[in-house]
Amino acid sequence: VTGEIYQNIVLNWRDEGIGMRGFSSPIMIRNISNNIDNETTKTLLNVCKKNSKIFQKYFLQKAKLLGMRKLRRYDLYAPSKSKIKEKNYSYDKSVKLVLESLAKFSPVLSGYANNVFKKKHVDSIIRPGKTIGAFCSTPSPKITPYVLVNFTGKSRDVFTLAHEIGHAIHSISASDKSILVSDASLPLAETASTFSEMLLYDKLSETVSKHEKKIMLSEKIDDFYATIGRQSFFTLFEIEAHKQIANSTTVDDISKTYLQNLNEQFGNSVKVSEDFGIEWSCIPHFHHAPFYCYAYAFGNLLALSLFQRYKKEGKSFAPAYIEILSAGGTKKPEKLLHESGIDITKPRFWQDGFDYIRDQVKELS
Repeated sequence: VTGEIYQNIVLNWRDEGIGMRGFSSPIMIRNISNNIDNETTKTLLNVCKKNSKIFQKYFLQKAKLLGMRKLRRYDLYAPSKSKIKEKNYSYDKSVKLVLESLAKFSPVLSGYANNVFKKKHVDSIIRPGKTIGAFCSTPSPKITPYVLVNFTGKSRDVFTLAHEIGHAIHSISASDKSILVSDASLPLAETASTFSEMLLYDKLSETVSKHEKKIMLSEKIDDFYATIGRQSFFTLFEIEAHKQIANSTTVDDISKTYLQNLNEQFGNSVKVSEDFGIEWSCIPHFHHAPFYCYAYAFGNLLALSLFQRYKKEGKSFAPAYIEILSAGGTKKPEKLLHESGIDITKPRFWQDGFDYIRDQVKELS
């Protein structure tokens, strides 16, 4: 049933976007919404596809860490085996770590973050009836953002805090803009949050033991796969599925296309069973927001590439970075980043992000 519903959604998307409005392709409808050129998206997806072997190598390593010959698709996010008790962090210690990691890069951004904590705009305590997960909300550019997290003291919670505070920093940086353009476009929305996580990882990796760093690194690469590898291949599947449905197809044939997508994505690194062929039918974004998923890969790879530039240039990169955040949604991403000497239309820029992931996978081995 969901497969038939999906086909009708795709046909409606096509009829309105291409038939009535004259867009050249189904994904162009999303690109216009994201204020991104078609060629930029195409370049991003090509680079993601080309670098699938980086994650394949990681999954082979992870299988060894878990004492398995080969991971099954079900095991993809399994936590690392460890006899050492996971380190716990107090909330106050976590706040201090986040602020210090930001201050090392830019006292200005650390000051923005500190203001969120000082105004008691962070809800961290777990209590009955509280919503799960984490998010940052900025009701208006003139209001200090509110952050919700469910803090349990695990290292993941510290990174989640850094992530959501990154969103708050982004909002505060663009707070002098009109409410109509203060929010960054979707592909840029994860830039500050992911960059803040990278700053925190950089700090923590200097203080934890070798074994703790290995666990932390494995979790980080899991996140890179989930937000970059998986999301980009979702979009590559959607491109094929929309073509297929336009020429009339069946649910079984769409499932074969999805299974082929998974096999191309994982190669021989992961055992993918036939039942995963139908997974596409329960991915909410495919139904509610076609081609939304590439924005995750865009934002996270952008942050990694910017972080690589910071490691090369040091603190002198901070003003350019703050300039990018302070623009909010006033400029096209291509134009905004070009003003800082960054060309996101070229494969080399996106490859810098994958080079960082490759180095992290190498460090894990």
